Amino acid sequence: MSVLHLIKSRKSKQLMTCSAALSEWLKEDAPVFGYLLKVLLASLFAMWLSLKFELDQPRTAMLTVAIVMQSRSGMVFAKSYYRLLGTLVGITVSLVLVALFAQERVLFLLSMALWIGLCTAGSMVYRNHQSYGFVLAGYTLCIVGLPAAISPELTFNIAVTRISEILIGLICATMVSDLVFPQRLWDVIQAKVRQRFSDFSDLLRTTAQSSASTKSSKQVLLRFIGDIYSLESFRASAIMENDGAKHNRIRISEMNKEFMAVATTFHALEELLRRQRNNGHPEVGASLATMYLQLSEAISLNGNSARNEQEAALVTNQLATFSNSFTQNMTFYRMQLPQNLSERELLDFETGAELLQRLAHELHAYAATYASINRSENKLSSSETLATPKLEMHFDAIAVALAGVRGTLTLGIMTALWLLTDWRSGIEAITIGVITSTLFATSPSPNKTIKQFMIGAIIGTVSAYICNFHLLTQAQGFWMLALAVTPTIIFATWLTTKPSIAVVGSGIFIVFLMHIGFNSTYNANPVTFLNDAIADLLAVLVSGVMYGLIDISSSQWSRRRIATTLRGLVVKACKSPLIMKRVQLENAAFDLVQRAGSAQRIAEEQDRLVIDWLLSTLEIGHAVIALRELKPEINHPYFSDLLLTSLEAIAVLHETPTEALRIKALHAIDNAIENLTLDISNDIAMPEAAHALRRQALSMLHFIHSALLDEESVLVTQEKI
Repeated sequence: MSVLHLIKSRKSKQLMTCSAALSEWLKEDAPVFGYLLKVLLASLFAMWLSLKFELDQPRTAMLTVAIVMQSRSGMVFAKSYYRLLGTLVGITVSLVLVALFAQERVLFLLSMALWIGLCTAGSMVYRNHQSYGFVLAGYTLCIVGLPAAISPELTFNIAVTRISEILIGLICATMVSDLVFPQRLWDVIQAKVRQRFSDFSDLLRTTAQSSASTKSSKQVLLRFIGDIYSLESFRASAIMENDGAKHNRIRISEMNKEFMAVATTFHALEELLRRQRNNGHPEVGASLATMYLQLSEAISLNGNSARNEQEAALVTNQLATFSNSFTQNMTFYRMQLPQNLSERELLDFETGAELLQRLAHELHAYAATYASINRSENKLSSSETLATPKLEMHFDAIAVALAGVRGTLTLGIMTALWLLTDWRSGIEAITIGVITSTLFATSPSPNKTIKQFMIGAIIGTVSAYICNFHLLTQAQGFWMLALAVTPTIIFATWLTTKPSIAVVGSGIFIVFLMHIGFNSTYNANPVTFLNDAIADLLAVLVSGVMYGLIDISSSQWSRRRIATTLRGLVVKACKSPLIMKRVQLENAAFDLVQRAGSAQRIAEEQDRLVIDWLLSTLEIGHAVIALRELKPEINHPYFSDLLLTSLEAIAVLHETPTEALRIKALHAIDNAIENLTLDISNDIAMPEAAHALRRQALSMLHFIHSALLDEESVLVTQEKI
């Protein structure tokens, strides 16, 4: 019996292992195979329809499929929508320019260069698929306008044919994506929302239980910041996908705004606790650590993070209980402190308690919104009937202008080469040059991206040569034609599923399909093929050189501008006639860094410095905004003068960060703290509410003072970037 039991036990373990392996395969690998199948089906379907309707270039429809196809249906719908809009705008501009300048080649090319520059700049200003729409509006002018300029009498036919081919590609991509193994973007959004809440709860619990801040907390926090924008992108795309995304779009946007506030308050609290551990009174630190630990317990369920909306509702109740009893607990721990504490040490405690209370309130709002996702009632609350809140756009105007100039110069170089040499493949070179100079303008590392694209272009050229002159010559009928192009399509698609080399796959796709040797009939010519291949590689090389010369994402110049702009937000918070809102500061700061790509390159030393400026801006900016919001409530002339002097010194320091100005700002804040403390001590009859407001102001002044004193602060380590 024991032998039989052992055999059964082994079989049971083997079955469990096989089941776990199958589950992992279905989760990790099966979606990749499904995506490969969908891209292949959509491409072949587009090719078949194009041949059936006898369109000139079936490869255009296939190329459209390759460009818009994504793993999730919502992203395919969104990208197809903006591709169609961009294409229509590009074709319209092409018709207008051909009508105006068909006989004036130079004027036509100058107008075209101006349009490309504007579209490149637009792609830098807007995000996500809207950015892609500007790119399409730019290079569609090359695809339609240049051939039409050479043969003006065929302009209408060229425009109608191209839009027909693109429409076939879009229809095939959206149909296959939605009908064959559909993968919903709303599922990804829900998973991201749950994972972010769980991960942040884990981070808060880990830092609260540790005697020192974790070194990785900044990296984790920056990943969360990146998630804010990726989730906003998913939310915008998922609206076209299903009702769940439509009904919850306001809640997702609200959650992003609330989490932005949570993340920045968490960082400010961590920095204050770090400084207090290094230089503060140990018993003050112990009291703050105890309250911090209580907050981490309130956001947890039996020591674990909430895994879904139902558990988040329980966490919401715990956070409400924590917030309601916070004042009483703070009073208790304050009474336990030694009687001989100095005023500054007492302010350490009050400032930390103020941040803890703020973090608890923000976590409660965030958890409550999270718990309301997918709730059963169909009606939205009165606050949710308002317009959907959107992230504002913040960008460096000079960087955007330089991106436009770069696109214009790339077009100018390629057109000059075409005009001077009368090169038969000049239009091909111009088209690829414009595509690469606009498509990768928003990449975090354009130089790296263009190198990967060059590798893909070379592989695509070799693949197109083999297909054109060894496979297509033997193809008889549609199925053999499909068999000839299938290997490269599958290989390129597989590469695009690997984030680190996805651009290589895109390069293979674009170049292979642009060089494929059939239109309505087989017409591959070795000489033409060689000329076009050289044109493509030369155009990519020119684009790479232009990205190297005008680098607006990873150069030292761009980092200095980002740092200056970030410091300018603090200056604006200090001096703006209208009090800046916290969400405005956070949105502007995150958006600037996100657009510059520094959030994706935190491993690089120079970009970490930009991130330090981001966090310093948020840390001090929040305290400045809090002070300005308290000023009218306190309504005390003497305090107003002290506050204005301090804010002026802080603004001057951030305009030109130097050691002398830092000391001057510290003196101004010292003076404000001393006089406000004296005022509170002398005014015995002060109402309790007024006393609390002035203690809050003291806490914020003390927080800024300790931040400026911090020897690890970027204001100390780098007087200027």
